[in-house]
Amino acid sequence: MLSDVIALVRGIARSLVARTSPAQLALGFTLGMILGAMPKTNLIALALCVAIFSLRCNRALGLVAAVAFSFLGTSLDPFTHKVGLAVLSIHSLQASYAWMLNMPFGAWVGFNNTVVLGTFLLGLYVAYPVFWLSRLFFSVLRSVFGRDTDDPAVFDDDLELRIAA
Repeated sequence: MLSDVIALVRGIARSLVARTSPAQLALGFTLGMILGAMPKTNLIALALCVAIFSLRCNRALGLVAAVAFSFLGTSLDPFTHKVGLAVLSIHSLQASYAWMLNMPFGAWVGFNNTVVLGTFLLGLYVAYPVFWLSRLFFSVLRSVFGRDTDDPAVFDDDLELRIAA
């Protein structure tokens, strides 16, 4: 029974490191983290979805991270509300907020919502360290379970066989 669980975890780890570099895995995880923590009824969340599916990152890991951080996002709401309220209360930026809200899709962007703005700013604040820490984690994972390189071309060695055939 335990060997089956270990085999499953090992298979998942191998599939994660199979054909993508640690940087692509880290980017997918970071974008998924920001998307998962953010409320989903705004243009920022839609733009993050588009970014996950259009950038060269691991989409599966991004979506798994988004689902995982969706459960954590509701516990962050009181803190992100305070952050968003502090930023929206800056008097010198009131004209900019009014201009953005009066744009055609301004209300859909969600910057007038304190939780959306706070979560977006918190996500931007932690994105750089999360990217580098997860990149380090996936590099270690790759050295344990897969090939130890950052070059994605190395993982396409069977591509030459398919082209030649």
